[in-house]
Amino acid sequence: MARSRRKGESLAEEMQSWAKRYDTDEGVRTFESGLSLKVLIGAAFVGFLMMPGAIYLTLQTGQAAGGAAAPWVAVILFTEIARRSFQTAKRQELYILLALTGAAVNAGGQYSGYIYDSYFINSQQAESYEISDKIPDWAIPPKESKAHAVRSLFHRDWWQGARGEARVFGFPIGPITLMLLLQLLWRLRHISGSYFLFRVCADFEKLPYPLAPVSAQGATALAETTHKTETWRWRVFSIGSIIGMGWGAIYVGIPQISGALGMAEPLRIIPIPFIDFTQSIEAFAPTGTFAITTDASAILTGFVMPIPVVIAQFVSATFTQFFLNPYLYRHDILHTWEPGMDVRVTGLRNGLDFWMSFSYGKSFSFAALGLVTVIVMFAKRGRKREDGSGSWTPPPGRGDFPIWLALLMWSVGMGGYVYVVHKLIPGFPLGFLIGFAFLYTPLNSYISARTFGIMSRDLFDIPYIKEATLILSKYDEIDIWFAPFPNEDYGTETQGWRILELTGTTFTSKIAADLLAWPVLLIAGILAWHFIWKLAPIPSAQYQFAQMMWPIFVTQRALWITALRDGHSEQLQAIRPAYILAGFVVSLTIYGASVVSRIPYRHIAGYGLIGGLGADPGFFLLQFVGAIIGRYVMIKRFGRNRWSRYNPVLLAGFWCGLALVGMAGVAIDLIQKSVIVKPF
Repeated sequence: MARSRRKGESLAEEMQSWAKRYDTDEGVRTFESGLSLKVLIGAAFVGFLMMPGAIYLTLQTGQAAGGAAAPWVAVILFTEIARRSFQTAKRQELYILLALTGAAVNAGGQYSGYIYDSYFINSQQAESYEISDKIPDWAIPPKESKAHAVRSLFHRDWWQGARGEARVFGFPIGPITLMLLLQLLWRLRHISGSYFLFRVCADFEKLPYPLAPVSAQGATALAETTHKTETWRWRVFSIGSIIGMGWGAIYVGIPQISGALGMAEPLRIIPIPFIDFTQSIEAFAPTGTFAITTDASAILTGFVMPIPVVIAQFVSATFTQFFLNPYLYRHDILHTWEPGMDVRVTGLRNGLDFWMSFSYGKSFSFAALGLVTVIVMFAKRGRKREDGSGSWTPPPGRGDFPIWLALLMWSVGMGGYVYVVHKLIPGFPLGFLIGFAFLYTPLNSYISARTFGIMSRDLFDIPYIKEATLILSKYDEIDIWFAPFPNEDYGTETQGWRILELTGTTFTSKIAADLLAWPVLLIAGILAWHFIWKLAPIPSAQYQFAQMMWPIFVTQRALWITALRDGHSEQLQAIRPAYILAGFVVSLTIYGASVVSRIPYRHIAGYGLIGGLGADPGFFLLQFVGAIIGRYVMIKRFGRNRWSRYNPVLLAGFWCGLALVGMAGVAIDLIQKSVIVKPF
């Protein structure tokens, strides 16, 4: 099964070769609207009924079980209703519904920041670092505000600001009203910016977007169930759903139901989100971390991901924690670690001692490699023009709009954004804001769009560029850390337009659906978060993931916020140029060694080895197991081509099954608690 090396093969060519096995459709060139009354009703259903469950799962287990699964639950219910009503559902409708349910989860997520901010301003870390009394009221209500005590997002301090410190267009601005204004400007920028880049990269330059066909498979599989032409997709999706339901009953169902029954601590057969073995290995691997993630979807993710990446990341991470970290400890580089620390504290200490700086260098190497990749692609594009590129003419009926209109929308959206940010932080140099908005953001977005179009991956990422900018500006007020910043990337969003094209969905129907659903989802989001916050404090024992991880998050945030206070902060002292240079040189050396080797997919393996440096092997263990099972069991059983078609649909079914169990448990839990608490 080994794949022979092709002389002179580039990273882009490797990724396209890998992606061909998932490209089961040749694309669609006839377009239909995906907007219908059924879709809007489905979006409203998700917003008001499913969003609370998705939020609850996110607080319990993290993003994997919440945000990724909710769209599939909505669509499976939609298709079942259609079947029992003797109606059919077009895949255009199902893809629009998938997109809207994803937007529904995000609409809820945008309010999560206010709950987190409320926890942050009242935390011991914010108090000890002398941050609490310096946060502007347009970002978070003051610590003494009753908005925190009553746990209510409808308190006036969230909407008007407690002290009236900021006004925009003559109106007082609070955290939520600021978000609503920025949301409007965000839609202008992101719709127009990503559309323009899609026209450049997909229409003019004919870049393939190799993983877009994979994303289109779920809607195709579910659409088939409402017709009389069911294929293998529905059978595989159903198998994945059954597996997900079985795992979900153990992983999230039992904790939710036991909590609803009144247990002080919910019963957890399997710890969430990981099992920590860090203290068990400290005798022979001091400063090493090993915490195995307990999210079984990682196994199925290992089926889908390129095997060289999974294996390389796991090997590199294992070497880091079991051999390299102890070596660095013996040479007094990792010097603040103490026996008995768990994975969270050990990771934080190791990061400040060495790995944070090293990761900067590693990220700079990714940025350099991405830039080189773009330059090489430009050179090849300049030598070869017979591929049909160079035309701005879109396919008929796709629902395109004039490019000049897209550029005008983006200019208005970005100009308004800079104006609002400048009003919030008038002391910050305006030149930095304009430079980020109109120079860095377009350049970064275009490079990202091209690498995403070739490899479905963003390779150009300058790490901590905002933090570096703040250091250069010598602006030491705390308010800048809470202000929005015009550092954006529209490149990754271009793949969404490509998926619309593959599913035959008109662009205008997707834009109209987003605009119609936006106010509904905003209302649903604030109601859902207000309700859940009323049930119990966040974090608390009822929300396991938040209780475990939020204290670490606020510590890291406090370190960054105080980084410029006097030039001697722990965070700034942890940035060591020698370690950054080491990360850069070592990463490029590893990649270079991989490229000159004769291993299959040597470019991909090189990125995997670099990505695993400094990581915890427990995070990759289940992916590694999945990759091995897929390679040595499933491929032998089904054949490479058939298995490559099965595994994305199987993963989508697993997420759906897991979420069905999670939503059922959440419904029981929320109903039981709402009867007792009565928040309204």
